[in-house]
Amino acid sequence: MKVSDAAEAFIKSNKKTAELDWREWTEHLERTQELYRKAAQTQTYAEIELGNGKRPVCILPWSDLHWGGRGVDYKIFRTTTEEILKTPDLYLALVGDLVEFAVKLRSVAEVCAQIVGPDKQVQFLENWLDEIKPKLILATWDNHAVEREEKQVGVSLVKKMLAQRTVMFDGIGHADIKVGKQLYKFAFSHKFRGSSYLNAPHACARYMRFQGVDREIAVMGDIHQPACNWYFDGPMKRLALVAGTLNTSSAYANRYFSIFTQPYFPVIELAHDQHEFTPFENLGSWMRHKLCGGSNSTRS
Repeated sequence: MKVSDAAEAFIKSNKKTAELDWREWTEHLERTQELYRKAAQTQTYAEIELGNGKRPVCILPWSDLHWGGRGVDYKIFRTTTEEILKTPDLYLALVGDLVEFAVKLRSVAEVCAQIVGPDKQVQFLENWLDEIKPKLILATWDNHAVEREEKQVGVSLVKKMLAQRTVMFDGIGHADIKVGKQLYKFAFSHKFRGSSYLNAPHACARYMRFQGVDREIAVMGDIHQPACNWYFDGPMKRLALVAGTLNTSSAYANRYFSIFTQPYFPVIELAHDQHEFTPFENLGSWMRHKLCGGSNSTRS
């Protein structure tokens, strides 16, 4: 039945009419952006000064510790931590995957290989960070903890803990590190794109060639293949470095990649009195270099 015109005339209401002015909203959004910037705990660029300016320093990029996993070499973790704490002029950069965090639920086997639960992994990390903090210069995002936490709940406890204690890169980070009067230009990330199975540091070199064109040294982890490549890119001397892993008995790696996992972590010595960066195979080789009176270690 058709409603008559007379009946329709009796309907009255205070129906809401939307009001939106795009200029007003952009001002609101800019204010929100500013609040986010003020509250941010992570960064993309950092300036860091190391040492007293009278001796070279050494940076140990440590990644893929996977604490809480069944295949981790905890003895190396413990002894290396003690070396870091007691060795002068040695500093630590954490390059991701510090804990196992098997919370992605891809398989029962993966979860069962996590011999310590996520809550205890967080407690462990917090306790360890509080002790190692005096030697810690920076940390990066990762896929095992930071990304997995963010995908599940939208926030990462691990990222927050790191950001409260040191410079925290939530993506690719550029760090200008000053030693004496020398300034070294680093790029750090848990992972750079463009890896090669024939050349482990390729992704680092690729980033410096096409994106971080002013960077001298690029450091990453993730692929569990310790390697470093010192080379010239045109007139520019560069170093591409990949940290190793302590997860030496990873069932995933043994099945899909290799049965040969090396718990090696190349280190970088930065001279204080001339612009010179020197890679060493691992912490032990750098310490032997110092004990033998290596040229850089005797400068004053």
